[in-house]
Formats: sequence, structure tokens, C-alpha cells
Amino acid sequence: MKMSNDKESVFTVLNPVAHEPERDIYALNPRLDTLEGKKVLVLNLHGGNEEAIESVAPDLQAVVPGCNIRYYRTEGGHGAGPLTEKDWSIMLDCDAAIIGHAF
Repeated sequence: MKMSNDKESVFTVLNPVAHEPERDIYALNPRLDTLEGKKVLVLNLHGGNEEAIESVAPDLQAVVPGCNIRYYRTEGGHGAGPLTEKDWSIMLDCDAAIIGHAF
């Protein structure tokens, strides 16, 4: 309710976007043309959801029989501590990855 002696309110709208410095932009790796002959890692990052994530590997293998598919659950990550050297070695030794996690 406005009383007769109230001054009219004045609002100022500010732009909430901060000034951001210029930076280099790195694109994602290009998509593979085919999975034929490629190593594909189905990665269960942080554990959990095993049934859903494990089902991806055999289904993909049935669709693309010429690719090499591996299911792997990380030993580290999230609440289990940092990723291990073994985790990194397996993750970096593939052409493509399908990643699932338990968040």
C-alpha cells in the first residue's frame, strides 16, 4: 500500500556479467568416423550403477563386433580418493570412452 507522502521508488538494473579476460579455447577431440577396429572403454567412474553401466559394453559389442570393448571401474575417484596410476593408464589407452558415474 502506497501512502501519499511516499516518494516513488527508483530501481537500477546492473549487468551481473563480470569482465572476463581473453583466453585460448581448445576444442574437443574430433569424433571418430567409426568404432570398427577401435578400443572403446566403458568407464564406471567412481563406482555404483554397475548394472546399467556394465550393460553398455555387451550391447555395443553386439552392434559393432569389430571394436574392442572393455568395461572398467576405477579404483579411485570421488570418495575413494584420487585416481590411481592404474586408472589413468587404462583410461589413456583407448580410442574412445563412454563414461558413467554414481552421482
